Amino acid sequence: MSSSTDTSTSLAADLVIVDARVLTQDPARPVATAVAVRDGRILAVGDDADVRPHIGARTEVVRAAGHTVTPGLIDCHQHPVLGSEMARGADLVGADTLDELRVRLAAHADTLGPDGWVVGYGGEYGAFAGTGVGLHRDLIDEAVGGRPAFLWMSDAHSALMSTEGLRRAGITGPREFEDRAEIVCDDRGPTGELHEQAATSLGHSAVPPMDGAELAARVEELFAQQAALGVTGVHVLDDGPGTAETLTALNTSGRLGMRVRWAPWCPPGAVDNLAQRISELRAAVGDGLLRLAAVKFFADGAIDGGGAWLHEPDCCGQSHRSQWKDVTRYADAVAIAAANGLPAWTHAIGDKAVAHTLDTYAHVPAPHGTRHRVEHAEVLQDAEIGRFAALDVVASMQPTHMDWSLPDHSDNWSTRVGPERCALAWRYGDILRAGGHVALGSDWPVAAFDPRRTLAGAQLRRPAGEPSRAAYGPEQAVSAGQALAGYTTEAAYAAGESTYAGQVKAGYHADLTVFADDPTRVTPDDVAQLPVAATLVAGRFTYRAGV
Repeated sequence: MSSSTDTSTSLAADLVIVDARVLTQDPARPVATAVAVRDGRILAVGDDADVRPHIGARTEVVRAAGHTVTPGLIDCHQHPVLGSEMARGADLVGADTLDELRVRLAAHADTLGPDGWVVGYGGEYGAFAGTGVGLHRDLIDEAVGGRPAFLWMSDAHSALMSTEGLRRAGITGPREFEDRAEIVCDDRGPTGELHEQAATSLGHSAVPPMDGAELAARVEELFAQQAALGVTGVHVLDDGPGTAETLTALNTSGRLGMRVRWAPWCPPGAVDNLAQRISELRAAVGDGLLRLAAVKFFADGAIDGGGAWLHEPDCCGQSHRSQWKDVTRYADAVAIAAANGLPAWTHAIGDKAVAHTLDTYAHVPAPHGTRHRVEHAEVLQDAEIGRFAALDVVASMQPTHMDWSLPDHSDNWSTRVGPERCALAWRYGDILRAGGHVALGSDWPVAAFDPRRTLAGAQLRRPAGEPSRAAYGPEQAVSAGQALAGYTTEAAYAAGESTYAGQVKAGYHADLTVFADDPTRVTPDDVAQLPVAATLVAGRFTYRAGV
């Protein structure tokens, strides 16, 4: 409920929230009860007496008794445009047997014409376990009725195409790529498995693209859904088809809905054109809620498909090399980005990939006021833990990635890594204890974008709502306060914005999340269901339900 008053002042606020519990994340005043907002910035923070002088005739006063206000939640790793395009067709999430996967594909195929593309997303590697052939077109051709098909696997690092899909894409055999991408072949030719970005992009280019207006509408709706869960900002780490056009169009038309920090990727074959690309994107981005923040690189691929870079091969003999055929070119690329004012945000999953990335950062510091990042850091050796703090490199991690990793190590990820390296998995607790910074995110569409589940997962080391399931590496769990910091202060730090974002503090962005209760006081399982009453970006409600 809200009301207004006629008190006049030269510093009248647009909005004042009173009677709340405000978790400011400001060490100088950790808890307050009132906030005043003007022109998209925090005007005052304190108690009712502190904000009363800022209440004017046009000030909206929101009484939020029983509610908790935090800095706006920021998802530090996401793919909203790419994911919106990918997440169409057959939903294969949770189809962990081949029979179930075929049933879902057939059901979707039945809705299409004889020549229609069967597109699927979220394919489970476990569905192909025990087949003896891995990801193979023979396993899906009948289910899709001979139609062209393209299925994204759950990690979005591999895909499977049907025989007809391969034919339409013109894929008839192996190809040489600038990176370690691969068209997997057997003695009959391509199996249909496409491994890593260059190969999946080649296959996906044959799939009819989504209409640009529809894609923009999907992204706009996606951001609205996230606003209803308290998200005020996202870090976008890709440059997939339509990403630049969609983000810039939404920004210039005022439809963006949240702050977006964008790190377009630079694959190995694009190094020579990187400086020009940065210049072009800066010109296109303009003003508003969208900002070019970094350059995304891949040091390796994903463990589930055998594309990570480990010190020793995985238990299938894979995951033993970088995505870069010439790793010196990666260092060149990081240097070019830095010379053009942008830090590197590098996907590095395996322990060798993380070590090499940190080695590179040690020789090529981030530009002043920015920070290099390591994205994912799923396997970490002891030697790397302290280097995050020493080099001021942020670990950008996704706790809900552990939802697929079972305590008995019977899942695909754990089986590949092996028991000794499972003990080195997702060590965000160790990084924090060593004085490092850990920012949190979802990696949507790989995992759900609900930040409450991520907050819970960081504390539980298991999926929320499954108390009977043992934690995966419980010694790496973090506190509720550390989890919240991962979505607020640490997120702002990771984007080089800690002097004006991530805290409820005078002069900072008026990006706020209003919870029905204190997320640091309720149990982690309850956090996953904690209602969000309102979300504000630049002092304006992007979602409002309970205040």
